[in-house]
Amino acid sequence: MLSLKQYMLEGNPLARLHKHEQEGRHYAVLSAHRPESEATPAQNKANHAELKKKLTAQGYAHKEVEGHWEGGKEKSIMVHAKGKGDEHGKQLLHDVKEHGRHYNQDSVFHHNTKTAKFHGTNETGFPGKGKTEPIGVTKYNRPEEPNQTETKPKSDRPLKKGRTSKGSAKFTTASKFGK
Repeated sequence: MLSLKQYMLEGNPLARLHKHEQEGRHYAVLSAHRPESEATPAQNKANHAELKKKLTAQGYAHKEVEGHWEGGKEKSIMVHAKGKGDEHGKQLLHDVKEHGRHYNQDSVFHHNTKTAKFHGTNETGFPGKGKTEPIGVTKYNRPEEPNQTETKPKSDRPLKKGRTSKGSAKFTTASKFGK
């Protein structure tokens, strides 16, 4: 069995998430993308780049991920709280909800290291503006679950001798209502 340090060196992006969870750091997932009926691909690309710049300016560490929502895929961003504990988590949630409202998102995903919830940020989408919907605990590498977020290893370069993760592997976090 690999030690945590070895596991982290393998390039598995979930290792950082596991570490943050153990430390008590919250994370969130949000997007600036809208369906083709509401925004062009160029508008979505510009909004995505703008959201990344705003998060960086606010001092958040973030990673591009692929979100699965209502049967579709969209470019999303996983954002880590600036520090450990609930105070940093509350600030993260406040900030991502503001971004969700600005980019007319149905909701943002927030994980407080124990449970996950959707927080509604517009009038038309699920769960509804100002409403919160618990979706249970996050499970790792369950690609059959709904509401997935896929992350890729930090590099597509070939692995060094003795490494065990696959360079092309995707890692998922998934949550299911009521579980």
